[in-house]
Amino acid sequence: MPAAFLILLTGALFATGGALIKSCDYPSLQRAGMRACIAAVTIFVLLPEARRWPNRRILRLVPAYFGATCLFVVANTLTTAANAIFLQSTAPLWLILLSPLLLRERPSRADLIALGCILLGMSLFFLSPTAAVATAPDPQLGDWIAIASGISYALLLIGMRWLGRAGRGEASAAIAWGNALTFPIAFAVMPAVGQTPIAGTGKDLLVILVLGVFQVGLAYAMLVRAIERVPAVRASLLLMIEPALSPVIAYLAHGEALRPTAIAGGALIVGAVLFGSLLAGPRATVPADDTRD
Repeated sequence: MPAAFLILLTGALFATGGALIKSCDYPSLQRAGMRACIAAVTIFVLLPEARRWPNRRILRLVPAYFGATCLFVVANTLTTAANAIFLQSTAPLWLILLSPLLLRERPSRADLIALGCILLGMSLFFLSPTAAVATAPDPQLGDWIAIASGISYALLLIGMRWLGRAGRGEASAAIAWGNALTFPIAFAVMPAVGQTPIAGTGKDLLVILVLGVFQVGLAYAMLVRAIERVPAVRASLLLMIEPALSPVIAYLAHGEALRPTAIAGGALIVGAVLFGSLLAGPRATVPADDTRD
């Protein structure tokens, strides 16, 4: 398949996460852990280069990967899928703020303009709080957790950038082991937040299998293969199909309606990311080995 089509398909698979996560009755950390376990097996099967023991460099990315993925799942169980994906998409804001400290990469003028737009878009989500519904029982807490997921995602991108500079081909292994180690960590944290694993139903297990095999495992395998043939900026633009599709899928599956302020905030965040990517060109600081929830 053409590489650009593979990346679009990757974004579409990512976008199913919000609606599918809400279709499962496992506790949120159990969902995240089981999904990660299945995704790790899928990636190890599909990507031979991932089959290596993790070194210290790879292990340093595990906390950020855990935060980016598990916090996103928790946020999805508390707030709407739209809020979760849009607020996680604030990652470039934190990337711009942290890159000078951790990577010694200074933001450009376009980056600073995008930062201001992302800040404004993020603030709109809190001007008119989302009403609690069955699929979003605590939207305010979920929104804050989604922001924490975005910060973790930014740290993960910085880590992937750091790994990529060495040219050792460690990105695939970092994704695979990030998933593999997220599994036990998620279950270990459950008692601390008052969650207990449950057996679930056949439907719950089927949803987790789909999430692990397709929404994470297959999606990452395609992205790793396709990114080698597509410029990073174009890839980041193609992946914007995720925040565009995720609210639509959640609305069709669960009837989650978007508030006007959420639409405006989401449009500002996605628009700012697109603006920054278009103007950054070959200077884009987001690493080629992009990774998501």
